[in-house]
Amino acid sequence: MNLDELKSKWQHESSATSIPSPYDPESFATLIKSRSKKNKQIAMRYFWGAFTFHLIVYAFLTHVLIRFGADQVILLTGLAGLLATIPFTIVMMQRFKKLAVIRLHESHAPSIQAYIEKQYQTLAGFFTFKKRYEWFLIPVQCAIGVFITFRIFLPGGVAAHPLGAFILFAISLWSCVAAIRMENKRNFETPLKDFQRILEEYRAVL
Repeated sequence: MNLDELKSKWQHESSATSIPSPYDPESFATLIKSRSKKNKQIAMRYFWGAFTFHLIVYAFLTHVLIRFGADQVILLTGLAGLLATIPFTIVMMQRFKKLAVIRLHESHAPSIQAYIEKQYQTLAGFFTFKKRYEWFLIPVQCAIGVFITFRIFLPGGVAAHPLGAFILFAISLWSCVAAIRMENKRNFETPLKDFQRILEEYRAVL
C-alpha cells in the first residue's frame, strides 16, 4: 500500500463516521519505515559486496607485495594500487555506517520527513562520490592488474607484449564499466528514485 492508497483508506473511513478520524500516525510511520527499509537493504547489499571485493583486492596486492616485493617495480605498483583504493574504502565505510544507524525515533510528521531526507542525502552523497572517484579508480586498478600479471607471468612484461596487454586492459575496463552501470542502477538509482517518490507522496498527503 502506497501513501495515496493509505490516504484514500483514511478518507473513506472518515466519511463513514460522523466524526472525521485523523491520520493514524502509527500506520503512517510503519508504511514509511517499510519502504525506506527496503531501499536501505538494497544499498547495504551493495556495501557488503563492495567491501568483500575490496578485501580481495587488498589480499591480492598484499600477497604480491610479500612474494614479489624484491622487484622494486612490482613493489611500487602494488603500493600504488593500495593507495588508490584505500580512500574509496574509507569513505564507503563512513557513509554506510552513517546510513545504517539512521532511525525513526518519533512518528510525527517532521520526524518522518527528516528520517527520509537524511537517508536520501546520505545515499545520494556517497553515490556522487562513487561516480566521480571510479572514473579514476577503475582504470588504475585495471592497469595495475594487467601490469602485475604480465610482469610476473610473461617474460618481458607489458613492454614485450603491448598488444596483448592493451587487449586485456580494454576487456577488463569494459567489463568493469558494464558491471558498475548495472550496479549503480540497481543499488543507487532505483532506491534514490523511490526515496524521492516517498517524499513526493508524503508531501501530497499532508
